Amino acid sequence: MNTPEGRLQNYPPVIEDTPQRSQAAQEAWNKFITEFQLPAARPDLEPVLNTPRALPPELAGRIALQTNGGPFGELQAKEALRRFIERAGGVLFPNHTSGSFGLKDLSLISFSNDGNFYRAVYRQANYSFPIANGYGELRLTAGKNGTLLQWGSRIIPVFDLPTRAEIAPQSLVDKLVGREFIYTNIAGQPMSYKIANRAEVSVKDLVVYPKQEGNKIAIHLAYPVEAGRGMTWTVYVDAVTGQEIDVKQNFAS
Repeated sequence: MNTPEGRLQNYPPVIEDTPQRSQAAQEAWNKFITEFQLPAARPDLEPVLNTPRALPPELAGRIALQTNGGPFGELQAKEALRRFIERAGGVLFPNHTSGSFGLKDLSLISFSNDGNFYRAVYRQANYSFPIANGYGELRLTAGKNGTLLQWGSRIIPVFDLPTRAEIAPQSLVDKLVGREFIYTNIAGQPMSYKIANRAEVSVKDLVVYPKQEGNKIAIHLAYPVEAGRGMTWTVYVDAVTGQEIDVKQNFAS
């Protein structure tokens, strides 16, 4: 169905933290522990996603990324991390069926040499729009001795989202003129800021916006709308329904 009503029927798609998904994540973890010959440890998982949030302290430095004893420079580290991602995909991406997600769906966006370790950040690249709100990233930290020191995965499952907005960006500008935002000053006193005119509102490019509510994460196609001057807020508006999803304050108070 190509009508707006048809597109809204299963929108936004939702990830739900079910017992079946939790069990699948635990089974993937047990398999990982066995394959890498690691001591029993309780996984530290992201809510709902069941992806690794942090490496258990007792496992830091015990997962060998390189076993040949050769040099472990930047090129060797990048290749070793690639091999690790392929091998550990079951625990890094537990929401995906076997073989449906891997290196082909990731883009290395930063790699830094920080003293005794390397930091690598990969971004999920299988959506038509960038993923916002801290989701869609895989972070790995490797020691220069060739072991894994830390990890974190907020990779989300792939859903068939609309490819275009139903809401006109211009309407979002009009809606925010006159909007009042409340914040606290450095003394902790409540203050307010009112959007005075259209020049203070800017609609940014579309993003995929996962939003957790309870034991579910809804995946929205959204417009980030920046409002204010000097002090700004970003209002995330669902580009299909027009519903306001979230508001982020862009300055410290």
